[in-house]
Amino acid sequence: MSHTATKRVLLCAVLAAGLLWDPMGLLRMTLLCALVHESGHVLAYMLCLRALPPLSLDWGGITLSGTQRFSREQELFVLVAGPAANFLMTALLFAQLWQRASYRLYFLAAVSLCTGLYNLLPFGVLDGARILQNLLPAARQDALHQAQRLLLCVFCTGMIGAALSGKLPPGARAAACLGPAYLLAQEFFRRGSV
Repeated sequence: MSHTATKRVLLCAVLAAGLLWDPMGLLRMTLLCALVHESGHVLAYMLCLRALPPLSLDWGGITLSGTQRFSREQELFVLVAGPAANFLMTALLFAQLWQRASYRLYFLAAVSLCTGLYNLLPFGVLDGARILQNLLPAARQDALHQAQRLLLCVFCTGMIGAALSGKLPPGARAAACLGPAYLLAQEFFRRGSV
C-alpha cells in the first residue's frame, strides 16, 4: 500500500472512530462546517475557471490543486471564498435563531464562525497564510515565512498554556490543544516534504 493510501485509510479510521464516540455531535458539526468551507472554495474555483477542480483528500482535509492557472486576484477570490461561506452559514443560522431558539443551531453557528475565523489565521496551510502570501510582494516572502513560524510558536504556546491552566471547560481545553496540534503537524509534514 502506498504512503498516500495509508494516510487516507488512517484518516478514514480516525473519522469513523470519532463519529462513533461523538455524543454531542461536535465532530458531525465540524465536518459539516468544513464541507461548507471547502464548497465555497470549489464554487469560487468553478466561477474562475469554468471547470471542476481536481480534489484530493489528505490530513489537511480536501485539497484543491490546479491553482497555478489562477491570476493573483482569482487565487485571492478562491482563498477568501472558504471563510466567506462559513460566515454566510453563520449569518443564516443566526437569522434562523431569531425565529426559533435552539441550542443545536446556536452551537452549529458558533462552530461555523470558528471554522471561518480559524482558517483566516496566518499560519501554515490555512487560508490566511496563503492570502498574506498573495498580498505581499515576492521579495518579502522569506520574511513572511519566518514571521509566520514565530507567530505559530507563540500562538501554540499560548493555546496550550490556556488549556493547561485549568480555567477552561474540558471541551474548550481539548479544542485549545487540537487546533495548535493540527497546525504544528501540518508545518512538520510540509517542511518534511520539501
